[in-house]
Amino acid sequence: MMICLALVVSEQVMASGFQVLLQGNRQTAMGNVGVSLTPDAYSLFFNPGALGMMNHNQVSVGFNPIFSNNVFYNSEVPFSTYTARTDNPMGTPFHFYGVWGPEDSGLKFGLGIYTPYGSGVRWGDDWLGANQLREISLQAIFFQPTVSYQLADWISVGGGFVVAAGGVNLQRSLPLDGTDVDPMVELDGGASGFGYNVGVMLKAGEKWNFGINYRSRVDMEVEGGDAIFTVPAAASALFPAGNTFDASLPLPSNFTFGATYLASDKFEISAEANFVGWSAYDTLGFDFETNTAALEDSNSPRNYENSWVFKIGGEYKVSDKIALRAGAYYDQTPVQAGFMTPETPDSDRLGLTAGLGFNLSESFSIDVSFLYIDGKERTQTESEAIQAGTYNPDTGTADVVLGTYELNALIPGISLNYKF
Repeated sequence: MMICLALVVSEQVMASGFQVLLQGNRQTAMGNVGVSLTPDAYSLFFNPGALGMMNHNQVSVGFNPIFSNNVFYNSEVPFSTYTARTDNPMGTPFHFYGVWGPEDSGLKFGLGIYTPYGSGVRWGDDWLGANQLREISLQAIFFQPTVSYQLADWISVGGGFVVAAGGVNLQRSLPLDGTDVDPMVELDGGASGFGYNVGVMLKAGEKWNFGINYRSRVDMEVEGGDAIFTVPAAASALFPAGNTFDASLPLPSNFTFGATYLASDKFEISAEANFVGWSAYDTLGFDFETNTAALEDSNSPRNYENSWVFKIGGEYKVSDKIALRAGAYYDQTPVQAGFMTPETPDSDRLGLTAGLGFNLSESFSIDVSFLYIDGKERTQTESEAIQAGTYNPDTGTADVVLGTYELNALIPGISLNYKF
């Protein structure tokens, strides 16, 4: 029997597809807007062009513990009451930004270390989709050295080079008979890639800021990852020990534009649109070093579509010490009907956000955020999967699990800031 394995790395909590929207807790609290906000160290990610307009230097560090829940209902089987829930490990994406420039100069230098893709999903080994996925985890850390310069009072530009490093671990059951072992495969490997982040900030008088940001696609390459098979002795020759694999995952480009209205010294409101180039993720190639009659290389269709994220948020300074923040965003799924896998049982999502900023002194401040994500319930039907070519009812082969999926998540966050 031929067994084709697909490697999919995913983050399905914070944003559609496997993109994480947690790069700064001031911005997270404001609906994740950031491209045109009054600049701070977080702008290194959201719009490096804005850094040249900062009137201070800053170091910021923070993280966001993720508590997520995925639910599966076997809705495609009449009268079925079967339900499966994930037992996801707590995700901990983090960020660090340091921005410095000479006094009375529009030149700023910076370094950002952040995790735009990460966390994991754990369905367990006894749910009906275990042959598709037991659990998966992805870690991707971006390192971004950056430079920005204010060309004039009304315009600043900047950019940074991105070096990405990370790893993936995937576990799934194998459809093999055997009583001596639990047949499964574990795929584990490191990944790396390169990209860039550029932006422009424009000021139109005292009341308006406009921002444009482009973050490039990053192709994460896995080379020489470990393919570890646990199989009955009779099948060991078909799944050789010491096998390795290569794979590639495109992390999508992002183009964001937005505007901020500075109503007063105390209040600003911002709105933006984010175009995500998910169409780069059309297929997933998986190449084993050693092939056998039961283990061949594969190219699995994903056929993601480009999508949009729409955001709005605001900040009100109650006093010199406290700022109130709130916002919301709507995130379109890039996953087409018939292509939902247990790694990315994706749907359109609504994010509701709130938070506070505390100025403890002229130099020290704390940003606190809270994000609730509600993923729209979505059913993957047999007819959708057949049309997509991901399910064959005659042979029973499937790249997907038919049924209904739900997602929700609670994500607090905290950042510490030092200005100098």
